[in-house]
Amino acid sequence: MKAREDAALDDLARFVQVIGRDKSLQERFCRLAALSPVQRSNEVHVMAEQMNAENKDQELVSVFRLFADTRVFEAVMVALRDCCYIRT
Repeated sequence: MKAREDAALDDLARFVQVIGRDKSLQERFCRLAALSPVQRSNEVHVMAEQMNAENKDQELVSVFRLFADTRVFEAVMVALRDCCYIRT
């Protein structure tokens, strides 16, 4: 179980780095941050389905779905702010 948790954290850390290098993803995350937790969760699932339709990497889509959880989303937003990728 510990290895799976570590892998998930590594995936999230990589995702934060990807977001940090992509202005459009940064803007998307700022828009998501403005939504209520329920709206954000719904939007994350819609976006994940779009990623599936675009044949994006399934691991990436799975990690992205984690953002539907408020705690995960907020932790990623803190990481993005701490790394100075976004200012909200």
